[in-house]
Amino acid sequence: MIVRALQAVPADDATLVERVRRGDESAFSALYERHARYLAGVLYRIMGHDAETDDILQETFVDAALQIGQLREPSQIRSWLVTIVVRRAHRALGARRRRKWFGLRVAEISPRCADPKLRQRIDELYEQLDRLSPDMRIPWVLHRIEDQGLADVAAACGVSLATAKRRIAAADERLNRRMHATG
Repeated sequence: MIVRALQAVPADDATLVERVRRGDESAFSALYERHARYLAGVLYRIMGHDAETDDILQETFVDAALQIGQLREPSQIRSWLVTIVVRRAHRALGARRRRKWFGLRVAEISPRCADPKLRQRIDELYEQLDRLSPDMRIPWVLHRIEDQGLADVAAACGVSLATAKRRIAAADERLNRRMHATG
């Protein structure tokens, strides 16, 4: 009974860190439960409403698990975790900025479609392409839109020529069926 009562008393951060360093997974879970909500709030305020926040939070704790031996002041784990989360958020924001810049540059050089009816048809095609598996979509786009030869498509996709042909034919069949059903 006394042992159970002692286990129920939450350990301080420094004690939990030492237990984690000795391989105690329950201590790591306790640290996660103690600090994850706070770190999620910090991330939310840095990143805004963003799907990446969950990933960054998980990656932060993975980093912490791998680097916990380097923590000099175990009682300062929250500050240490904030440092990790801020570094990860900084990288994610940089990547977001690069993706946005790249997207703008691609939009500048992408072909434009002035005819609204044709634009609608193109949008319908891409809606149907989104329903194909990548294994069918990629070879189809390379061959039918990019006009690559079958051998080049097979090489780019890392499949045999026969497999590339089968996938393109299957995509043709599905797209034709779906486009005629909606058109």
